[in-house]
Amino acid sequence: MDSRSAQPVAPRPAVDSDIAFIGGGFRTTTFLSSAPALLGHRVRVYERGAGVGPGGFARYGITTTSIGSRFLKHLDLSGPFAPLARSSAVMDVARAEQPVAMSRLADALTVLGETLRTALGADGTRLESTVVAVHADRERNLVDVRLADGSTETCRHAVLATGRTERPHPELASWRAKVVLSGTVIGTAHRSQVKDRLLAAGGRPVVVAGASHSAMSALQILLDLLAELRAEHPGVPLPLVQVVRRGPGRLVHDSADLARRDQVPGRERPFDAVRDVCPATGIVYRDSGLRHQSRALYCALWAGELPGAHLVDAPVLADASDRFDEAAFVVQALGYHGQAPDLYLDGVLARPGDSPDRLLADDDGALLVSGTAHPLLSVLRVEPTPLDRRDNTAYASDLYRRLAVRLSRSAAPVTEVGA
Repeated sequence: MDSRSAQPVAPRPAVDSDIAFIGGGFRTTTFLSSAPALLGHRVRVYERGAGVGPGGFARYGITTTSIGSRFLKHLDLSGPFAPLARSSAVMDVARAEQPVAMSRLADALTVLGETLRTALGADGTRLESTVVAVHADRERNLVDVRLADGSTETCRHAVLATGRTERPHPELASWRAKVVLSGTVIGTAHRSQVKDRLLAAGGRPVVVAGASHSAMSALQILLDLLAELRAEHPGVPLPLVQVVRRGPGRLVHDSADLARRDQVPGRERPFDAVRDVCPATGIVYRDSGLRHQSRALYCALWAGELPGAHLVDAPVLADASDRFDEAAFVVQALGYHGQAPDLYLDGVLARPGDSPDRLLADDDGALLVSGTAHPLLSVLRVEPTPLDRRDNTAYASDLYRRLAVRLSRSAAPVTEVGA
């Protein structure tokens, strides 16, 4: 008898999954549908909502800022996702060469999410499950996922895909009682409440702080609601909308030559041919600039062609303090911040969920801790594009592919059916 066969074999640590995705919205759904091979591992998705797929997109009554096809450009119609080729909801968006209604995108992602849930199996998703903390332990080579109900589950690798949120902006602290986040204004669930606030304003102005895509989306909703109110309540005083911008906007141009020819001083920020031009496409402000409907609305606002709305310049928001003081309410549209649960590394709280620090990641999605890639944690586009990487098509263009390779190596060996 071979003496080696008598040696005790250490049992494999009990784990609930090989790869855990914290968040089951747009990023998780589109990533996993780009890498069907990963589903050979034990994958589990934790989603605080009632379904996988659309995430926050289902709440917005606006049009996408990018053309529809960009949202599903990584879709791999093979294996469990092959049936999606017959889904009109999915393929209409996947082939769209213009912006689409957010509701259409949400419908496509809902179908995609249901297909993913089927592929993951009954044990592959935890719906209405909020993750409050993630504990990565390099000594055990495991990650513990703690849920709001007090339970804890264990995985070999965790991917933070918790999306972004708006936080109260410090420059608006003096008016916090009257601040409404842009996501509330553009959300379909709050449309009637926003409309009521416009009616109750009694003619006092409403101020939109910011001139971003979110600001333009909020402005369009406000103008639409005001038009409805004028028809429903003729003669009732309604507010003027004031948009406070901290500086000239960035407008997407298809090339530096077009930008030089078409840029208007004062309306938009003069571009730097090195800093602001995408090295891959030549497009000016590809990622950070206004485009499509937001661009058109901003240009009309700047030109004074929007009845009931006008633009106010304030390099520092406090410069428009009189506007904020007078306003019935203020719409904050000043950017987003990545949201995540409390993050513990080797027993130490490294980043609380309310931290102002950004979640930094390497080009393959690995969480960066003091500049070093963490072996057990990944971040899937939680934060907005870093300022030093904006307007560069190459940024994150191969993130899905590189992350899939990394996860396939860090997870346990593929689990065979019936094993």
